[in-house]
Amino acid sequence: MLSFGSFAWLVCSIWVSLGALFVSFPNLTPSIVLHLYVYGKIRKGGGINSNNNSLLLPKSYFSHFYFVGILCITAWFVLCLYVTCGEEKFPQFVDNVIEFMRYPTKESYGDMFSNLLVLACANFQVIRRFLECLLVSVYSPQSKMSYVIYLVGVGFYAAVPVTSISGTNLNDPFKCTDLLKYFCWNHIVGIGIFIWSSWQQNRVSVQFAKLRQNKSGTVENTRHHIPHGGLFEYVSCPHYFTEILIYFSMTLMSSFQNTMFVYMFIFVLVNQLISGHFSHKWYLEHFPKYPKSRKSTIPFIF
Repeated sequence: MLSFGSFAWLVCSIWVSLGALFVSFPNLTPSIVLHLYVYGKIRKGGGINSNNNSLLLPKSYFSHFYFVGILCITAWFVLCLYVTCGEEKFPQFVDNVIEFMRYPTKESYGDMFSNLLVLACANFQVIRRFLECLLVSVYSPQSKMSYVIYLVGVGFYAAVPVTSISGTNLNDPFKCTDLLKYFCWNHIVGIGIFIWSSWQQNRVSVQFAKLRQNKSGTVENTRHHIPHGGLFEYVSCPHYFTEILIYFSMTLMSSFQNTMFVYMFIFVLVNQLISGHFSHKWYLEHFPKYPKSRKSTIPFIF
């Protein structure tokens, strides 16, 4: 039996998978349903009434996801540091949240040191992405998303720290004075993957932006172009590939012992693979000379 937290992430994965079926058969799917699932350039496909904007928000609102993530992850990270290093107890409301997430069964839990490492990396991730949205990315005015996608995005980043902490063994804290002895191979490898993936994801954001800018950095257009260079030589959506690696690295840091976080990673994996598939399909349909050797999301595989 799964805990509520793990079950909720499993339901989210199934919801995304159903969305893939709906988008695959737009002629058989009500337009209102497509509005809920599809965002960005994929909305330009058939079956979606472009005149109905009542359920849409600008895609640039992605920055809101990361801002919420900064607030939530920072707050939980600071609280965990206070409890662990100060040898204090969690407030009662935190205990209630954790108990709710773990109901009705106990699962495999990670350790507190790994939890803090995951939260530190997750915090770095949302801060970087927030700054990229504001300072790097160039969004098309026509690029939209539904309120449902917006709420799911906000909810995801609010749920990341809760998932990490709820899947942590809170009865096995560590001493802040003995940090180094808690480092294991999985932490080192996980941090290495995280740093490389974050760097590559930033490069991809810059590459996307430059496609719409001139040499001086001024935005010339908001059209879609065929990107080249770096990971784009292998996949159409390296930003999705690196997102998968980033959350895989965090899962690795917890030695796959945090069951809830594993189910959250499965949701990220499913979501990014499906999004990458439809983006790749869009490129192939709209650019006759698009490189046929590229995969959609994972180099050489998918």
